[in-house]
Amino acid sequence: MPTTPKRKLIHKKEVKLEIVELQAESFHVFLHVLVNHKKVRMLLDTGASKTVLDKEFVESKLKTSKLESSNNPTSSLHATVQSSNIMTAKSIAIGSSKLKDYMITVLDLAHVNKTYKMVKCKPIQGILGSDILVEKQAIIDYGKKQLKLKK
Repeated sequence: MPTTPKRKLIHKKEVKLEIVELQAESFHVFLHVLVNHKKVRMLLDTGASKTVLDKEFVESKLKTSKLESSNNPTSSLHATVQSSNIMTAKSIAIGSSKLKDYMITVLDLAHVNKTYKMVKCKPIQGILGSDILVEKQAIIDYGKKQLKLKK
């Protein structure tokens, strides 16, 4: 009986993306992530240096009082904020890829969601930034609508 050659197992970490056309030829890319086991709808933003969670979401759903002040000026979509908060997420799961004890910036994203509401787009609870995308060696496949993580 012939033997079948062993195949090298590759554990792919692929996450489904939602690509939304907000205006003619103007797209935003969204995905779902688990933060401390809570489902979070995030904007995938390769231009964001840090991953951000919405302050209202953190206070109401994650119920954390462990926010630390940060006096570093922070830029978010359409605004510059002179102060922000930071928190340590116990766990972040992007598909099967996991991060533990990860520092996240916390900002009020109400202005972003107000804009999304005007164009009939679902609200977000966070922004997935380049800090995690670089760490996980992410590849965005627009054709397959997938985020592939190598780590």
